[in-house]
Amino acid sequence: MLKKTAGVLGAAIILGSAYGGTASAAPETVSAATAGINAESGRFYQDGVNIRNRPNLTATINGLGYVGHKVTVYCGTPGPLETYWWRITDNTTGVPGYIEQSFGGPNSSVPRC
Repeated sequence: MLKKTAGVLGAAIILGSAYGGTASAAPETVSAATAGINAESGRFYQDGVNIRNRPNLTATINGLGYVGHKVTVYCGTPGPLETYWWRITDNTTGVPGYIEQSFGGPNSSVPRC
């Protein structure tokens, strides 16, 4: 199992709480095998999509995604207020995080986080 890390996505995947929480929340883990096997290509549906550090509309914004960017989608997770989020990396900029499903998603199915 890999431990959550800060910064650019490498062998570990950064995971947040499905319902928000604080930056000091206990880290979650995911296996490297699951991370690589279940990753799918994806896309942003519009320009200027907020890539957040947790699956929550009030979470810190890591960067912005644009329609022309290459995206890897790892998994999906429910968020607050009946939202659903994708755990992604914007491969064009290297920014990891979460996007709400209305603004982008995978080109095929991915597992739940």
